[in-house]
Amino acid sequence: MQEYQKYIDTSKDGFKALETVIAFSCSRCGLCAAICPKQSIEMRDAVPTLVGDCNNCGLCYLACPRSFFPLSRVKQRWFGPESTEVEQRVGCCVDAFTSRSLDDEIFETAATGGTTSALLCHMLETHMVDAVLHLESIHKDRFLCHHAQPRVSTTRVEVLAGAKSKNQINPILHELKKLEGYERCAVVGLSCHVDGIRKLQVIREDSELRSVFKGLAGVADRLVKNVAYVIGINCFSNTKPGAIDTIYQSFGITEADVIKHAEDTKKTLYQKLNEGKTFTWFVQDNIVTKQGQEFTFNYTDYMDTTIPMGCMVCPSFIVCKEADVSIGITAGETKLREFGYNSIFVRNPEIADALNAMADKGMLLKRPMCLSKAKLVRKFVEKVIPTKDMLGFKGYIETGTWNPSDDIFKRGGSAQSGKIYGLQRLLLAQTVKKNIMYTPARKALQAAGKHVPEYL
Repeated sequence: MQEYQKYIDTSKDGFKALETVIAFSCSRCGLCAAICPKQSIEMRDAVPTLVGDCNNCGLCYLACPRSFFPLSRVKQRWFGPESTEVEQRVGCCVDAFTSRSLDDEIFETAATGGTTSALLCHMLETHMVDAVLHLESIHKDRFLCHHAQPRVSTTRVEVLAGAKSKNQINPILHELKKLEGYERCAVVGLSCHVDGIRKLQVIREDSELRSVFKGLAGVADRLVKNVAYVIGINCFSNTKPGAIDTIYQSFGITEADVIKHAEDTKKTLYQKLNEGKTFTWFVQDNIVTKQGQEFTFNYTDYMDTTIPMGCMVCPSFIVCKEADVSIGITAGETKLREFGYNSIFVRNPEIADALNAMADKGMLLKRPMCLSKAKLVRKFVEKVIPTKDMLGFKGYIETGTWNPSDDIFKRGGSAQSGKIYGLQRLLLAQTVKKNIMYTPARKALQAAGKHVPEYL
């Protein structure tokens, strides 16, 4: 276990060691605040902040999923080796399909498809779990709310109170301690949250890792011993708390005005690829208000206030391969311009059985995922997506200010003559994230001598 010694040595600097991660790689998951034995770390604006004395125990640094992550041990413990291209992209799955809730209340209350909310309700009602840690929207009087807070739910009513909460940076793992009084729990989170839980679980359960990280294993016994299932919500990247409000304000609207955000209101990805594209589609978004106003914008115009560096070094590429089940919307289409369905990648047989039972009882509509449509076209398009620092990582590391290259706005030949959707659209989006965000970000950090998350 010699490969872990350097992390143990670094951890002796306590919170100062964690600060090397916080600078550019922090996912703001909140695990460090839950771990600190002196409760000296608080999440302020979702950033770990030392507010008390540090005893240099180093547990915050050792627990952090972005200091290092024992990926090979996690795969060995839960999922096994990945052989095919699809397994390498989305993980070893026992089932993959598209779905939507057939419960009208859930479908109307929840976000697209409602599969996550339906699954949580089923797990509670069938006693698979007795509590769920997830997010809920703060503002209940709005059609969309980009302000979420963690909550623990034990009933259907409570689960639905958390429906529609939007993906955003949120230190939900800070609330793991609230699960201690329950026997079996599920946690719903983004890839960064899933990785934090898996790291604690594998250190707790792997005998070799437990002997190396004895202190951390003891804390893990308390925090994750009753976490039975981890549900991942697919994510391309996320925004800082309150960041979406900045964008709304620039258009002279408020969140209360909005009825659509990030939905199909303008040209689709498929159309852009057909017509000759810029490489900005992955940072492009759109808004529709109650008054019928439509706004399209680029996140690159708001990067200083919205985009955190930590999302750029996330290795999940939309789908978190370490979750028991990953739920999203990309790859949920089985026809062009079809919406309202989730994409489901299941890795845990117990979750697969639960979803099948829901389908058998008429609670869930399961449909095959479109797997191979335009596969060759997708592979060709991937070849023209450059691996290049177009977002300006080098400058951001030096100045703390984003300055995207003009290259990101230049048109590129598409070679796209078909229509890409379903799984192939997801795989294409993964390549965009890897080539334009993840790889250049890591290279820039390495060149600047900054901390780079390591996956062992």
